[in-house]
Amino acid sequence: MRFELAKLTGMRRGLLMACALGAASAPAFADPRGSSRVVAENGNIVLISGSVRKVLTGTGRDSAPSLTPDGQWVVFTRSAKPPPDPSDDALTDCASLSGSDELRQVKTDGSGDVLLLQGRTGSEPSQALCGFHNKQFSSDGRTIYFLSPAWATSSGLHLYSRDSQTARFVMPANDFVVLSWCTSALKDAIIAQQHRYFKFGGSFDWYWLFDASGKTEQGPVGEFDSVDAIKNDLDASGQCQS
Repeated sequence: MRFELAKLTGMRRGLLMACALGAASAPAFADPRGSSRVVAENGNIVLISGSVRKVLTGTGRDSAPSLTPDGQWVVFTRSAKPPPDPSDDALTDCASLSGSDELRQVKTDGSGDVLLLQGRTGSEPSQALCGFHNKQFSSDGRTIYFLSPAWATSSGLHLYSRDSQTARFVMPANDFVVLSWCTSALKDAIIAQQHRYFKFGGSFDWYWLFDASGKTEQGPVGEFDSVDAIKNDLDASGQCQS
């Protein structure tokens, strides 16, 4: 099935994405989380449900939590040392760390704190793992996407499969969004910002559309200020609905 993406509304002019992403997937995964959210406070992960607060970890070295779509688990980063000031969003070179960062998960009742993925320096920039920034999930919650520092001009986008318990490098990227909320053929597709070079000199940072595996580029999305601007345009244009 060929899915033609119409011109996005809003600020972008002349933007047309034509993509062949295959048949649409099943209905969007139910989200039972309601008003629950997770935050990092003093290096510990805290679940907030209405007026109730529950501390899930107590190491003083945990940060960047993200709640799974089913609301049963929290995926987070455990650093070798206390995490930096949350306002400092600079990505650290993995080779400069005093120890390995860890990608971990814990149940929302505070049990089952387990290691998913051990950080490493890597023999190539694409294989370095640390920080585990900007965690996002596929619609079924079985795949975790994240950024790790890599090159001078780009981070690396990686994924971790909770089923196979393996990770792989996906592509160079400095920002990204997984279209997990879509119910159309765009469901679980990836839009990533990449630093690229013009043919005769100079560079640019555009967003590009890829299939759910991240292996097949579907075309340019263009220059946006943020992924939130892309989300707004997609929702306004109805491209995420069947």
